Amino acid sequence: MKHSSELLVQADPAVMMDVLADLATYPLWNDLVSNAEPTEAADGDAGPAWLTTLRAQVGPFARSKQLRFVRDRSTESSVRFIRHEVDGRDHAQWTMEADVANVDGASAVTLGLSYDGGLWIPALGGVLSSAIERATERLPAYLEQR
Repeated sequence: MKHSSELLVQADPAVMMDVLADLATYPLWNDLVSNAEPTEAADGDAGPAWLTTLRAQVGPFARSKQLRFVRDRSTESSVRFIRHEVDGRDHAQWTMEADVANVDGASAVTLGLSYDGGLWIPALGGVLSSAIERATERLPAYLEQR
């Protein structure tokens, strides 16, 4: 499952990248990420790590999952977080990405989320797509109040 959304935000691209590169800000504008707490680095981490709780709801049913994410790429215009557990077991891969381009001083943002696991794929795809769409609405508001 892979989903991406694009939006134009009236914010300086450098400010936008500061927000997108810090997973701890995501619960403030992305309701899929209900919690993201920095955690200690482990062997093999490419960058800082967060214990992150993803939460999705379908009607009256809610499911949450705690994952350990590591920022494995961060440039002036893009960032990527990957799931990197340290328990020695194989896990489905989760990836969250964001790219920012400068458009006349504003930020053209592309948000992406991918999951390669087999659990709930048909239902989960719609839930995750909806969550990303809501995040694209909430991100500009978060930046305005920041």
